[in-house]
Amino acid sequence: MKDIFYKILFFSTIAVMTIFLVQTVTGVVKLEPLHGAVIEAEKPKPTLATYVDGSFQENVEQYLRDHFGFREWLIRYYNQYLWSCFHETNNATIVRGKDNWLFEELYVRNHYESLMYDYTNDTSEMKKIFEKEALRLKKVQELLKEYDIHLFVVIAPSKDEICPEYLPQNFSYNRPVGVRAYDYYTKRFDELGVDYVDFVPIFKNLKNTVDYPLFPPTGTHWTSIASVYAFDSLLHYMAALGNKNLVDLEIGEKYQAETRDFDNDLETILNMARPLKSPTNWYVDVKAIEDSSAVKPNLVGVGDSYFWHFIYNIPLLDIFQNSTYWYYNYIIYGDPENTSPLEVDIEQELMKPDYIMLIFNPTTLYKFSCYYLPRALLHLCYDKTVIDSVALDFSETIKLYKPTWYKAAVEKAKETHQSVEEVLHEDALYMFRTEPEMYFKELEGSKMPTSRNKDLKTIRNKCIFAPSNE
Repeated sequence: MKDIFYKILFFSTIAVMTIFLVQTVTGVVKLEPLHGAVIEAEKPKPTLATYVDGSFQENVEQYLRDHFGFREWLIRYYNQYLWSCFHETNNATIVRGKDNWLFEELYVRNHYESLMYDYTNDTSEMKKIFEKEALRLKKVQELLKEYDIHLFVVIAPSKDEICPEYLPQNFSYNRPVGVRAYDYYTKRFDELGVDYVDFVPIFKNLKNTVDYPLFPPTGTHWTSIASVYAFDSLLHYMAALGNKNLVDLEIGEKYQAETRDFDNDLETILNMARPLKSPTNWYVDVKAIEDSSAVKPNLVGVGDSYFWHFIYNIPLLDIFQNSTYWYYNYIIYGDPENTSPLEVDIEQELMKPDYIMLIFNPTTLYKFSCYYLPRALLHLCYDKTVIDSVALDFSETIKLYKPTWYKAAVEKAKETHQSVEEVLHEDALYMFRTEPEMYFKELEGSKMPTSRNKDLKTIRNKCIFAPSNE
């Protein structure tokens, strides 16, 4: 009897291993890929050098770990096991709250203490960073108004602010509550008189009065329906801000439907075997109202992922002549000619839009503008000739007084096949677009600079009278 048992066990093991091997080699069974930021090792190519130093064997091992048969299926069931048996997630960025509500760990941490500690332990130092950015905002807003361009801030509501009752009761965040970006900026924006819309108090007031959810249990952003009503309010705000007649929205009757993308973005990247039980979400259909008297301006959105809801739920190109999204000022969406903010002609890009929306929520406000404002301030005040002249002085200073820096520039020049002067010029421009006040003293403090980029009026006129893309 034992012999039969061992034979069955042996052949079953061989069969399972064969099935996994066949799937590894052929991928005959098509499985849903894992969601989220998944970086898989590429298949290594054998060379004599990599074989001798052992790196080829290590790369093969890593490749097989990332590509063995039924890997996606096994990971999903392992994640399901952790969730169902231990009430845990296998994703360090996601926290399980009450009633299976999901939160990003950053939001939970900012709620219980402050994300200040990701930048500094010194409250006064954090306030200096916030103050510098607030002053930049005020200056850039006023400078852009000279060209009839309206930059404004949208503070999107965060899930922890609107639905704190579902937060996990986690006491691991035990440091003193530092200065929070939201608290500092909203107070300072009021004092400076900058143009901004704060949806946090608006959503708190709406929470118990509307008959649709403002936040989904399994997503991190506002619900699709909430984002539609928010954008409708923003459209009226923009019309008043620029004194323009803009296209209005026609919002249909709300209806229930299965949860769509973005309303369950946190659940999706948990990669579990079974979907979580969550209430059916509400949605509305939206279209632009035809109005021959309305103008269609250009819009640029700069900020965090809340803007994606506008892209997916609002017919932006029926409202605006052009609409581009500078995601965290890192990559550009909606512009077929440009993908990187660092590669664009910033003077042209500052003069193209009629409205610039900086959109961040209380948790992402710590990286407010993502260096969009300092770069804008620099180029609104100084033309390329002035900037290049200061960059040349910067390079000479590095050569004479910063030997370590200069040595690093020489090494980089060899690696990138550039001249040392080109490398130092790039270094200068990097420093200028992150901390322009250090090199252009007129930009320091709260006083409005008097210098102006003399080229911008011509550029703006060309943008205004450029033929429509329609």
